[in-house]
Amino acid sequence: MVERLAEMIIPSDETPGAKEAGVAEFIDFMVASDPEVQYPFRIGLTWLNAHSERSTGKKFLELSSEQQTSLLEPLGLKNKARPGEEDGRKFFALVREYTVTGFYTSEIGFRELDNPALKFYAESPECPHKNDREHKHLSTAKS
Repeated sequence: MVERLAEMIIPSDETPGAKEAGVAEFIDFMVASDPEVQYPFRIGLTWLNAHSERSTGKKFLELSSEQQTSLLEPLGLKNKARPGEEDGRKFFALVREYTVTGFYTSEIGFRELDNPALKFYAESPECPHKNDREHKHLSTAKS
């Protein structure tokens, strides 16, 4: 279920998504590493399945993609929020936060951001905004 939720938040399209970036494993690691999150996370997964069964008669993973999206929209979009789903909204916010963090700290996410940390330079590049007044206090580079 964690993998499916992450995949829905950052899907694979013309670029790799959460699944290819291993976000579900990242989320598992984060939850396993934080005892304060473990119980609420398990309760959130249980809540989502129970909510799905109450709403559709099926568990979340048994739903079609369209049904899953329909079930999650009120949890993720403020303008579609419904009373009584506050626990689900809190859980989905946590899953979304972990998904975005996991994706954009992965190599795939770094590439999507064109993170300069992935580039190798023969020598350190010059600051692209050296004339910025915020940099006037900095000493000039020594050769």
